[in-house]
Amino acid sequence: MNSHRRGAYAWLILALALAVAVEALFWSRGLWAVSWDDSSRTLDAYEWAARGRALIPPWLPGYRVCVGLALRLLPDLFITPRIITFVFGLIAIPACVWIAHELFQSRRTTLITLLLSVFFSQRIALSLSPVSSILFTAPMLVAMAAFARWLRIQDRRALWACAIAAALASTVRYEAWVFDVALLIICVRTFVAEPNKLKVSDLCFLSVLLCTFPAAWMMEMTPAGNPVSFFTSASRQHSTIEMLTKNPLVEFLFTNALTLNLAGAATAFQIARRGNPSQRLFIAAAFLPLLCLSLLLLAINSAQTGPAWRDISVWSMLLIPFTARLLAGEVWTFGPAQRALTFGALVVVLCAFLYDAVRITRDSTWAFPKYDRVAGQYLDTLISSTPEAKVLIESSLFFFVNVEVASQHPDSFVFNSIPEQKSPPLLPVGSSVRTIAQTQRVKFLIFRTPKYKDFLDHSPDVVRLRDFGPWSLYKVAN
Repeated sequence: MNSHRRGAYAWLILALALAVAVEALFWSRGLWAVSWDDSSRTLDAYEWAARGRALIPPWLPGYRVCVGLALRLLPDLFITPRIITFVFGLIAIPACVWIAHELFQSRRTTLITLLLSVFFSQRIALSLSPVSSILFTAPMLVAMAAFARWLRIQDRRALWACAIAAALASTVRYEAWVFDVALLIICVRTFVAEPNKLKVSDLCFLSVLLCTFPAAWMMEMTPAGNPVSFFTSASRQHSTIEMLTKNPLVEFLFTNALTLNLAGAATAFQIARRGNPSQRLFIAAAFLPLLCLSLLLLAINSAQTGPAWRDISVWSMLLIPFTARLLAGEVWTFGPAQRALTFGALVVVLCAFLYDAVRITRDSTWAFPKYDRVAGQYLDTLISSTPEAKVLIESSLFFFVNVEVASQHPDSFVFNSIPEQKSPPLLPVGSSVRTIAQTQRVKFLIFRTPKYKDFLDHSPDVVRLRDFGPWSLYKVAN
C-alpha cells in the first residue's frame, strides 16, 4: 500500500470518528426522530420480525427486513433501528467521497467532499432517526459512485456493483425506481451509440437486476391494491400551496439554498455544458430523476408527506461533490487570494450545515420528545412485572407510537381508537372504565388530552400514578 493510499485511509478514519462525535452531540440534544413515521417503521419491522407479516403492506420490504433481522439479534425497539441508520449514515460518507473521486480525480475536491459529508445536516439527522431514507440514500450513493467509475473507465465490475447497490436501494424507497429507469436509459443509449463500451450480457444483467424486484413487487401487491395509490391518496390531502412548497424540486432548492449547498448547482450546470461526456451523463443520471419525480407529483396533484427534506436527501448529497469542487477553487480562480477565499468559504458552508442541523433538531422535538421515551420506559418496568396486563392508550393521533416503541412491549397495548379517524372510541368519555378493564384485560391506562384526563381524574375506577409531560398514567383500582 503506497503512502498516498495510506493517507487517504487515515483521512477517512479520522472523518468517520469526527462524524461519530458530531452525531453523539446531536443525539444528546434529543435528535431521535424527525416524524412519527420513524416509530411506525420500527413497529412495522417488529411485526415482520415477530410474525412474518407487514404492519403497513404498501411500504417496501427492504427496511423492515433489515431492521427486523437486527431486532431478532438485539430486541431493543429504540436503540437497534438507530444503530442500523447510524451505520448507513456512516456508509454514506465514503460513498459520497467515492463519487467526488471518480468525477474529478482531485485530491483537494475529494478531501473537501469528505469534510462536507461529515457535517451535512440531512445526513446527520437521518443517521439518528430510524426512518427509511438513509437506508435508501447510502446504497444509492454507492450505486452512483460505481456508475461514475464505469462511465470513466468502463470497468464491468463497477457496473455490476452499481446494479446490485441500486437494486438494494429499490427495495427500500420508490424513488430508487426512478433512478433505476434513468440508469437503464443511459446504459441503453451508451449501447446504441457506443456498443464497444457495453456488452449485451452486461446490459441484460443490469436490466434483470434493476427490473426484477419492482416488477415482482407490483405483481404481488396489485391483487391487494395499488401500493402507489396508498401514498398518492395520503399526499393529495395537501392544499395547492402545500403541494407546491412540498414538491421535491422546490424542497431541494430551498433546503440546499439554506445550507449553501446549492452553490454546487453552478458547478453542475457548468459541467453539464462543458464537461466531458462521462461527467455529463452522470449529472443526467443523478438529477433528471429529481426533475421527473417532481413533474410527476405535480401532474397528479400530489406532494411528499412528512418532512419533505428527508426524501430529497439523496439528491442533496449527490450535490455535495459539486459544491466541494467549487470550494476547491478548481472551477473558477480568484488570483493570489485563492487559498484564503477557499478556506473562508469552506468555514461558512460548514457553519451553514451545522446551523441547519440545529434547525432540524429544534423543528423535530415534537417527533419523539423525551417524555414519550420516559413514559415508555416506565411502562416497560410495569409490563415486565405483570406480562399479562394490557395498557389502554390514547390513539386518536399517531403520537402513541413513540410510547409503544419506548415500552419495548407493543403487543401489550390496546388502542382506544383508530388514529386520525372519527370512529367511536373503545372508552367513551363518561363510560365505565371497569367494564373496559374487565373485557380487554386492561390494568393500566395512559392518556394525554385534557378531556380524557379530566374524566379519568374523576373516575373512582382508576388511580393516577404518574405524569410524563402531557401523558398521564392510571392504574385500574382494585
